[in-house]
Amino acid sequence: MMLRILVCWLLAASAFADSCKEGEGKQVYWGDLHAHSSFSLDAWGFGTKLTPPEMYRFARGETVTLATGQQAKISRPLDFLAITDHAEWFDLMYLCTDPVGLDDAYCALMNNKNTPESGSEVFRGYVVPTITLAQPVPTPICEDDPDRCDAAWRSQWQRVQDHANEANQPCEFTTFIAYEWSATPDFSHTHRNVIFSSDKVTPEAYDYMRYPQPFDLWRQLDANCLKEEGCDVLAIPHNTNMSDGNSFDVETESPDEHVLRARYERLIEIHQEKGNSECLPAFGQADEDDCNFEIMLMDHSQPRTAADYSAEGWQKMRSGYVRHLLARGLAAYAGEATINPLQMGIIGSTDSHGGTPGLVEESEWPGSVFGIGSLERSMSRLSWNPGGVTGVWASENTRENIFDALHRREVYGTSGPRIKLRFDASHSTLSCDNNDQVDSQPMGSEFTAPTTSLSFRTLAEADRAPLVRIDLITTHVVEGEVLETVTPLWEDNNGSMSVCVAAVSNPLENVEAAYWYVRAIEAPTERWSSVMCRAEGRCDEFPGALRSVQERAWSSPIWYLP
Repeated sequence: MMLRILVCWLLAASAFADSCKEGEGKQVYWGDLHAHSSFSLDAWGFGTKLTPPEMYRFARGETVTLATGQQAKISRPLDFLAITDHAEWFDLMYLCTDPVGLDDAYCALMNNKNTPESGSEVFRGYVVPTITLAQPVPTPICEDDPDRCDAAWRSQWQRVQDHANEANQPCEFTTFIAYEWSATPDFSHTHRNVIFSSDKVTPEAYDYMRYPQPFDLWRQLDANCLKEEGCDVLAIPHNTNMSDGNSFDVETESPDEHVLRARYERLIEIHQEKGNSECLPAFGQADEDDCNFEIMLMDHSQPRTAADYSAEGWQKMRSGYVRHLLARGLAAYAGEATINPLQMGIIGSTDSHGGTPGLVEESEWPGSVFGIGSLERSMSRLSWNPGGVTGVWASENTRENIFDALHRREVYGTSGPRIKLRFDASHSTLSCDNNDQVDSQPMGSEFTAPTTSLSFRTLAEADRAPLVRIDLITTHVVEGEVLETVTPLWEDNNGSMSVCVAAVSNPLENVEAAYWYVRAIEAPTERWSSVMCRAEGRCDEFPGALRSVQERAWSSPIWYLP
């Protein structure tokens, strides 16, 4: 791919105006679309007591008390939040904890062992026997009295709705009714976060135990969330770095499955506390520049190294990372599929199980739910990180406007910092001298008319650390072959707080399908592990803890689908 590149420094931030008034253009709103409260068994099991109302208040800037008794406060409040508690245990948590609190032997262990120190016993005894089975079964307490559990399950779903609706403050703080569908067959994470657009939702929260395949979930959403009744919904895959490539079988799925997948899975989570999911290098290749960012290799919940994988196993796992999933969608479209079944925008979230959504500052993070309050436990999960956030380009901070931006994929993810990022394209030549060119299309959009070239423009504003590089990632399908290129559009080791880059991609004459996204990378800053071990003067005890991190942001792609 040949590129003509024009770089200019931005002297003002006029492209990123701040307003909540209609008619003043789009601005960036910041949020977390993946966080867990005490309603989630795997949060409760490690001592999390924070309820959804307390988490909403935390996201707005209030101080909360963690499982260890220490205080936590987010330094920069969020604009929007979705609390995505696991629907699989709605009934169990309602009956065994709040509000029923059954005096039952099955409830006793999970309530007596729910501390950061002994939570692993709860995880092994309650989580593993349920969502990791290929054919899930109800918990024992629900086998004995299924009707009681069904009523509890529905009651918990109503509580989730009530809490979200009560906390929603249009133009100030947006909350979405949401839950997580948590399929983990044989420990492969194929989870989805289900996010509703309004207070019109499905009568049930469709979970893995009752609806064990992604197609089951989509079909239930399609039948019971009707736009003509005010209901709209997204199902967002996450932790695909731990999916082993499963549940994205677009090469063998039926046209009906392609349609439903494309309808509901319009976004994918690229970064969270359990690792980054952008990409893996080819098998056997060392990669210190492109894909080597917060990688966490897992097999059956045990950390591994690249040397532990076979070529076949590595390729299967690699095929579940975002960049390669998007390429699989292109290949399916260029082949026999009538639509692109993996045309997904990009978000970032925390997956916090400690009740602290949006707490992503490396210097403020108290550790994962497994490590809070203990340097030893935190260092045992050195490959974890604080997680990311989502930037949304919308005209107002309301459910309608934020959800519409998510649906049209005019969104992006970061590994934590609030980098402001725009990425647009046009048949005409874009420049940095005219940021409001009317015929350009934003990130998340598609071009369907045949063309010989497209012009791209990236505008990026740094957060607290300067930017040092902007990359353009390009994937083309030519004569059935998938071709991937990573091109640095701009680099400066001294860094800049504001950058604009314009580039032209050509030729496209023989291209059957393509996508592009950009990645903005910060200068190195101190990682959480370094902050934490230095605070106790014990970095020598934990090899690998004392290091820096280069935070980043990823735009949603722009597609060429002629």
